[in-house]
Amino acid sequence: MACAKLNHTLSKKWQRITESKYTKLFVALSAIQTVILIFLQVRILSRNVALYLSEIYPFVTNNERNMCTSVIVVSRFMMIITEDVMFILFNLYQFYFCLSTIFHQNTMQIFAIIIINIGYVILGIVQLIDIKIYGNKIESMCPGLQLNNNLVLYELPHILVLAVTAALIATLSWKLYQQFGWNIYKKIGGDIEMQKRFKAILIFKMLLKVDLLFVFLYNVLILPPLLYIIINSDELKREQIILVFGCFVITVLVLFFQALAYKSMEKEWKFGIIAFILFWIFVVSDFAYLALKLGVASFIQFGIYSWIILMCNFTICALLTFAYAIIVIMNFGKGLREYLDKNLPKKQIHEGLNILSDDDDIVIDKFKDIEKGQSSSSNVERFIIDE
Repeated sequence: MACAKLNHTLSKKWQRITESKYTKLFVALSAIQTVILIFLQVRILSRNVALYLSEIYPFVTNNERNMCTSVIVVSRFMMIITEDVMFILFNLYQFYFCLSTIFHQNTMQIFAIIIINIGYVILGIVQLIDIKIYGNKIESMCPGLQLNNNLVLYELPHILVLAVTAALIATLSWKLYQQFGWNIYKKIGGDIEMQKRFKAILIFKMLLKVDLLFVFLYNVLILPPLLYIIINSDELKREQIILVFGCFVITVLVLFFQALAYKSMEKEWKFGIIAFILFWIFVVSDFAYLALKLGVASFIQFGIYSWIILMCNFTICALLTFAYAIIVIMNFGKGLREYLDKNLPKKQIHEGLNILSDDDDIVIDKFKDIEKGQSSSSNVERFIIDE
């Protein structure tokens, strides 16, 4: 039984991947993007680790009375190395996000992918500026130390690949938006209000995925320096123990409450969404406390711009998650459940196309021509849910 269900799930996912030439190309391009970017980021990580182990650490240990000691070298450079690990994890997540878009045909995630790729290009540029500024700073504070970071060989190719793949994926995204919009129209029908409710569900699901990334990355980023402080402290403070414990608890519980939110949307359980909102308040409060206590001052002091960008984006997504969680609850009992709950019988919206007039049949034929590239894309707007 389990094997049959797994085979059915895999078969359905493969069917979604091979549904059109655009889905095939999108998945292939996403895979290529992930492999190349991880390779380039691993090169940057290896360069930074080598700089620390072969140049910075020996210089500092031999000049302990010099002004470039542990605060600058360990804290700042270890944060840069942690950023590199963050980018590698982000590349893996980005590939999952692209696959999820295809599997669930979420039109809202298509827009998110474009925004994420543009943001990633900006972060790539920030990463280059970050290592250049810090390299110059450590050389000025540690006379005699020369860092050979070779930005043109390492960071520049990374930025170029980011820009090219972002442009290609953005071009494909419009085709996918048309295709998925038409599929959703066939599923939901022409009711504008129902389309808006379904759109809110898609946005909330997208925000849950993005929130999961931010929670995971932030805890991964904050735990190493926090553990370093604890290990090197003579006395453990209750506050430090609570912070570490809180990070671990949130990382574990967020998986449970995300699953609860998905199930609650499907079954229209108000209690489940309310429980998620209460948990999310706890997560955001913990994040704000960590940011103010350990993050913001240090980030500004050391010029960790990528972390500042991460914090700002998480804040925006967290607020949007609150808003759409409330919107989802308000839409309960208005007819969406039959489209979301797999255990309920579905309406045959377009069985025989009986809800459409003869004129609509003509328009559908035109849409099929559009998919083949035989007509202008402007006629397709009436079939896109997100209008």
